[in-house]
Order: sequence, then structure tokens, then C-alpha cells
Amino acid sequence: MQRSSFQSPVTSRAPTPVASRYKQPRFAYQDSLEVPVSRSQSRARPGRTVDVSFGAPNRQGSPKSHVPTSDNTKVPAPGPSQARPEKDGMRDERGEETSDHARVWQIYTDEAQKADALMTDGWSRSIDVLLVFTGLFSAVLTTFIIQSYQLMLPDPADTTNALLAQLISLQFNNTTPTSAASAPQSTLGQIRWVNGLWFCALACSLSTALISMLAKQWLQAYLPNISGPPRQRARRRQARFMHLEAWHVPTIINALPLLLHVALLLFFAGLVVMLWSIDLPVTLATWVIFTFAYISYFASIFLPLLYPECPYQHPITDQLRMWFSPDPSAAPSYPRRRTSSEEAAKIVYDARACVPTSEDVVDATALAWLFNKSTDNEVAAAALQAIAGLPRDFSALRTLRDAGALPLIEQGFQSCFHKDTTVDLQWHLVDPESAELYCRAWMTLTRGTAEQWPFDIVEPLWVLQDLNTHPDAAAIASCAIALSSFDSHMSQWELLMYLARGSAGEVQLSQATQCCILDSISACFVKWEMPVAVIEDTATRAVPVLLRMLHLTEDLTNSKVRSAAALALYIVTCGEAVDLGVYMSEEKRRGEYCELMIEALSAIVEAPGRFGVQDALLDVVGLELARLASPIVAQSERFPQRLRTVARSSLSKLYADGRIAQGIVPDNILADVLHMLFPPAYLSITHQSVFVTTLVETLETSSHPGITNWAVRLLEVLLSRCSLAVSQAFVESNGINAVVRAARAGAVDSRRLQIDSLRTMCAFIASATNEYKAASTLHAALDSQFDVLLQSDFFDTLCSVVASRRWWLFEVSGHWLPAIVELSRIRPGAQVWRNVLKTFKEFADRNVGEDGYSETLAHLEVIRKVSANEEMTSPMLSAEVVGRTSSEDFSSKESQDG
Repeated sequence: MQRSSFQSPVTSRAPTPVASRYKQPRFAYQDSLEVPVSRSQSRARPGRTVDVSFGAPNRQGSPKSHVPTSDNTKVPAPGPSQARPEKDGMRDERGEETSDHARVWQIYTDEAQKADALMTDGWSRSIDVLLVFTGLFSAVLTTFIIQSYQLMLPDPADTTNALLAQLISLQFNNTTPTSAASAPQSTLGQIRWVNGLWFCALACSLSTALISMLAKQWLQAYLPNISGPPRQRARRRQARFMHLEAWHVPTIINALPLLLHVALLLFFAGLVVMLWSIDLPVTLATWVIFTFAYISYFASIFLPLLYPECPYQHPITDQLRMWFSPDPSAAPSYPRRRTSSEEAAKIVYDARACVPTSEDVVDATALAWLFNKSTDNEVAAAALQAIAGLPRDFSALRTLRDAGALPLIEQGFQSCFHKDTTVDLQWHLVDPESAELYCRAWMTLTRGTAEQWPFDIVEPLWVLQDLNTHPDAAAIASCAIALSSFDSHMSQWELLMYLARGSAGEVQLSQATQCCILDSISACFVKWEMPVAVIEDTATRAVPVLLRMLHLTEDLTNSKVRSAAALALYIVTCGEAVDLGVYMSEEKRRGEYCELMIEALSAIVEAPGRFGVQDALLDVVGLELARLASPIVAQSERFPQRLRTVARSSLSKLYADGRIAQGIVPDNILADVLHMLFPPAYLSITHQSVFVTTLVETLETSSHPGITNWAVRLLEVLLSRCSLAVSQAFVESNGINAVVRAARAGAVDSRRLQIDSLRTMCAFIASATNEYKAASTLHAALDSQFDVLLQSDFFDTLCSVVASRRWWLFEVSGHWLPAIVELSRIRPGAQVWRNVLKTFKEFADRNVGEDGYSETLAHLEVIRKVSANEEMTSPMLSAEVVGRTSSEDFSSKESQDG
């Protein structure tokens, strides 16, 4: 893929000063591998405003040519650099550009098969040539070695000739004979050098043959048959290719000719040494030929380094070029752009040190291989556009940035537009789908960095932002502008406008687009540099929109949109330091979804007006917060005490206001809410009255055992030592009959419900009698409460419960009878006391001698005396005195009274 003359200069990303009235970012975005976030000029269009009701944006001062009204606008045809990886209608779903069956992996597999076949076939043919030449050279060299090796061995003929020479000299009177002239002979040292050089040459030649045969086996093992989804096939091929390079297999294969060339050099050197002392002219001629051959040899290696178009290509040249290049993965035609901080933090990947291989690194290197190595523009464009579908927590983005993906994406985005330089000098959109993909890829690749959209191509981005016929593309363009305009609140408001229109059904936005908008809002609030008043105003507008998003996705519990909205709501409402790098993982977001939502929703409940939340949205808050009660109850150890307290306080307020009730939330959730509220949080007298009334309404309308049990237990706590207002609310809401009905239901369903119901009634009686004794001015109101109590079925139910089951005697004497005794003092003439005395006396006789027996008799004695109008020496007989009264005495007095 050839780059056009366009290249975004580094100066377009330089930060500019910001006025001192801007505050520091409220949140933290920590990434130790990224350059720090810097302030810069806004990329938002000057004069662009957004309606406060989040309607369509008002484009002031924008030429009409910037706003195409349909996809059929007449525009110039795509140029040669226009990339169209797929036909319309055959593209991947948004956000699925790198899924298991995405088209980019099928493209990668096809391209890899072609490249691997070409690579292995070239290597195989080269190795075959080497093997043929090695065989011929070794045969010739062996012939020379056989002859030269004989010169190193002692010759028997030489010994015989020496002895004959001595014998002849003795025969001629011991005179030394004149030796005959002989040809020049090589010295022993020269012979050793010649043999040494030729034996080394033979070793190099045979080693070349051995390694060549091994390399053939490596190449055969490199191309196995692979099955599975396209993504898995692509990962396996890329992993094999990375290991092939990490173990320097290409270097070894490229070095095989060099080893053979060394063997040839050693052979020539040995030949020159052997001829040096024999025939100088022959030696010089051989030396000249040898020198010329190797000058040509080295020239064929180094000339292509200086002149890339030189036809004298050599395998060693490619290896030297890789060694001399600062980045082996960078293609010469793709200019790189890297800061000093990025250079220092460059990732060095060694496949031998990664077992198993990281999937993210494999995917990143596969895409980098595709857009850097492929000569097909469409293939390279498909790889660049597929970056848009990488998951949010993709950990190998730096690998793609180091491979030069960012300038290529910017160039690809520019190629989706045509700039008319003849008339109006305006940009016209050619390919909106590809422009959207490039824009998303740019945002994915620059996530967590200080990169901002280049000023050179900001006008095409504005054109894409105004595309009414493609709301997803326009929304993505707005996200890119907002992420590059932290000093412009209008760009953030426009993102809220898209979410509001999507929630209202005015536009249809894909799930991937909604997640992108929500993540952009979170990033903007984290990095925003605006006055506090603007931030608060934006929060007031953002919270209702986010709540509507949560309400629309309430049935999609595993939706990415829901988790993204929860994080954005937490950031907007709580305003605490947030490390967005921690929440890049979808698993992390879902794992902390409950904690984030509890914090955010509780903040809204505390101050709904601050966030622009009114009645309808408060119902949504109540429903969402009620759903969180179940995990808190089931996994209470997971949530800290502070968080449980916050949730209990907010749920109490919402429940008292009637926003969490039967019919609004499911029964099982309501039961968990009531369980969560026990014991109830601190409430004022007014809130206690409302809370009691709501509990009674729930008790009357629900038959769910969990709801009934926890409602009765909550009433017991609220009615214990309560004020007159609370007890009056309990009576006026028909609480007495509701609790008595629960006690009767407990006779069939639950013994525990019976106990709790009777305790609740006794707690009410104790509170009312205490108020009666403490304040004489309130007797009229309390009398009406006692009338309702005595006219109800409470005492009949109490007597039937005591008579029908065996209860713990201390429960009766310690919790039930004390309150009843005080009521008997206030209403001694009530008709219920005779039945009460008889029932409890029979119950006491069945539990003679058990713990609480004497206390029970004491309480019954007081009731008997009060109901018989006998004078009491004290308000209540002491337990010690009554304890000495035998059961027979108590029976005789009862019979006399009868």
C-alpha cells in the first residue's frame, strides 16, 4: 500500500497553553507505558452549538456543502488510493471486525498462504541449487585433497633414493656427489597450509549440505494443515511465523550461500598457497582471477544497500538491511512517527520467552504483517480498518503504533474524501463506511495516549460529523472530536445528544457505537479541563440520559452498553479519581458493576435535584438500586460495611417514598430489599411514620413469605420504643390487622413468622403503654389505639397460638406478657383478660419448673388482680414475692374470683 503525499506533521499534535481559569483534570488515567496527557487546542468546529434539549445540533456558519443530505450525493469517483475491502452489505457488524469469523482473518489467511508458499518455494529452490553446487564442489575439492594429502605422508621411494645416493658416494672414495637439478618443491609448511585450507573448505561444504537438508525439513514442518475458525488459523500461522523469525530460521537459510562462498574462498586460498613456490606466473594469474571474482562478490552484496533499485540482489543483502534498520517490521515506504518516550518504552517481543504466546501480541503482529507486507491496497486497508474492532482491553496497541499504523489510518481516512480544488475548496465524502472504520480505528489506537486528531484533516472529520444519513458514522466522528477537545463542552454535549436521541428512538445506533459514545463520555470527564460550573451543568444533563440508557437495557444484564453506562454514571456522579486503565476490561467492569452502581445511584438519591433527576427517573433509580439488593444479600462478604450502609440508607428512602413496592419490582427482589433494610437505617420521626405505613401496605398486599417475614421483623424494630406519631401511623394504616393476619398465616407456614408477629404486636403495645404513662395529655389519642387493638382479633389469635403449640416459656414471660400486663393496668375492664388468664395458666401448667415459670405466674397474678379490681401494694408485684406463691394458691384465687 503506497502512501500519498499527505502526512500529518508532528507539529499538529503539539500542546498549546490553556488559560489559568481552567482547572486540572479531576480524574487520573494511569498508563506507565504511555506519554502523559497534554492540553491542546480544541478540534470542535467554531460556532457549533447543541440544543439544550439535546435535539439536532445547530450548525452556525457551516457551508451547505459540508452537509450532504443523502448517500447519493454526486461526488468524484474513488481514486487509485481508495480502499474498499468489501462490497457494501458484506461488511462485518460494528464492533465485530476482529471476531473469530471476521473477514480480516480470512483475508489474512489467504495472503499468508500466498506469502508462505512464495517464501518457502523460493527457499526450497535456493536450497536445491546449493545442494547441487555443494555436491559438485565437494567432489572436485576431494580430488585435490587426495593429491595434496599424499605430500604430507613419508614416501618410501625417497628413503630408497637417499640410501642409494649414500652408497654411490662411498664407492667414489667418499666424495660428495653432485646432486642433479630438480624442479622447485613446496616446503612442509606450505603443504600443511594447503591441506588445512582445503580440509576447512570441505568441512564448510559438507556443513552447508547438512544444514540445507535440515532446513528442508523445517520448511516442510512450517506448512501444516490447520482447521478451525479463521481467527484461530490466523493466530496459529502468525505464531509459527513469529517463532520462525525469533529462532532466526530466515537468517540461517540466507547464511547457507555465505557458508558455501567461504568454502570456495578457502579453496582458492589453498590453491594460491600451493602454486606460490612452484610457478609464480601461474600463481599471479590465479590470484588476479580470484581477486576479481570476490570483488564482484562483495560488490553484489553492498551495492544494493546503497542503491535499493540495483539488480544485484543477494540474500545476505536482505539480512544486512534488516540488521542496519532500526525497526525490522517497518517497511521503507511507510514513514514512522515516534516520540522519544515511545522509543524508550518500545516493546521487544521474543517468541522464545513467551510460552504460551500472548494472543493480543499475535493478533497485533498479524495485522501489522498484513498492512506492512501486503502490496494489495485493499488488503492493507482491511487490516487497518479491522483495528476498529479490537476489544477495549487489547493490550498490544503499542505494537501496532510501532508498526506505523497511526499515519496509515490517517491517510486511509483522508482517502475516503475528495477535496475539490477547482471551485469551492471543500471536502466531499466518498466512502462513509470506510471513513467510520478508520475513525474508530484511530480512537482505538490512540486510547490512553496524548495523540489528538491532526489539524490537517479535521475538516473531513467535520464533514463526517454532519452526515445525517449515517448516524453511527456521525456519532463516531463526534466521539473523535470530543476526545480531542477537552476544553469544549459543546463536543461533550453532542455525545449526550446522540444518546438522548437514541433513547427516544429518533435514531438507531448500534451497540458498538453506543459503547464508544459512553466510553468517550467517561474519558472526557476524566480528562476534562473546564470550570466547575460547566462540569456541574454537564453532569445535570448527563445523568438523566445515562439513567434512560440503563432503563432501556434493564433486560440485557450482560450488555456491554449497560456496563459502560454504569461506569460513566459513576464517574459523572461521584467525581472521585478514577484510573480508566483499570476499567478497560469488560470482565473488570462487570465484576465491579454492583459497587459502581451503588455509589452512583446512592449519590443521586441523596441529591436528585443536583443531577436533574425527577419523579419518573427516580423510579428508574429505585428499580436499579433494588436489583442490587440481591447480590448484596447473597454475597455480603464481598461488599464493605460502608457500601452496605450507603445502600441501606438509599433503599430506605426510596422504599419509604413508595418507589420500591410490590408491583414495581418482582417479589423476590422486594424480599431481598427488605432483608437488606434490616435493621433499618437511622430515620427521622416523619420518615419512620412513612416507612411504617409503607411496610403495612406491603404486608397487606403481598403473600410472598420472604416479604411477609422481613416486613414483620422491620415493623418490630420500628415499633419498639416508638413515638406516638409512629404508633398512630401503624394503627391508621390498619397495621394491627395486617400483623395479626401474618400471625395466623404463620400457624400454617412458619413458626418463626408467628413469633415475629406476636413480638411486633407486643412491641407496639409496650410503646403505646409507655407513652400513655409518660404523657397524660396524649391519653385521648392512645385510647383510640387501644380501642382498635381490643376490638381486633389479636387476643383471640394470641390465645389460640399459645394453646396450640409448645412455646419456649421464657419467650412468653420475657417478651409477650410484660406488655400485656401494662395494657391490663390501663384497660382493666376489658373482656379479654379472663380468656388470657385461662389460656396462659394452662400453658404455664404444661411447663412447670422450666425457666421463666415463676415470672409467668407473677405476670398472670398481676393481670388477675388488676382485672378483679384488687388493690396492689405496688405497680407490680415483685417476682420474688410471686415466686413464692404456689400454683395451687393461684388456682384457688382464680376459682374464687370466678
